[in-house]
Amino acid sequence: MNQEKVVVYADPDLADEIPWYLGQVKGYTEAIEKAMGSVDFETIEDAGHRMKGSGETFGFDAISEMGKSLEQAAKKKDLDEIRKKLKELERYIEVVEVVYEEAES
Repeated sequence: MNQEKVVVYADPDLADEIPWYLGQVKGYTEAIEKAMGSVDFETIEDAGHRMKGSGETFGFDAISEMGKSLEQAAKKKDLDEIRKKLKELERYIEVVEVVYEEAES
């Protein structure tokens, strides 16, 4: 399956932290997957909250938005919405391509 890349322009000063951060997000997706199996909405809400707060810091507004959606779906105990947003997040992580650019002054 050939999916189009999602290009994110990032601050070169974050070049060392971004791969670590994307690894963290991948860890959150795995935690959410596991939490869905045990119907642990608290863990899902926490992971969503962390992504909501951290995505924009690293230049990933889409991760913040998906984190917010996951947090809200967990509060509502809506497994269908959680499953949908988790797939969206996993797909995003697979196709995101980071381009480091100096900010124009």
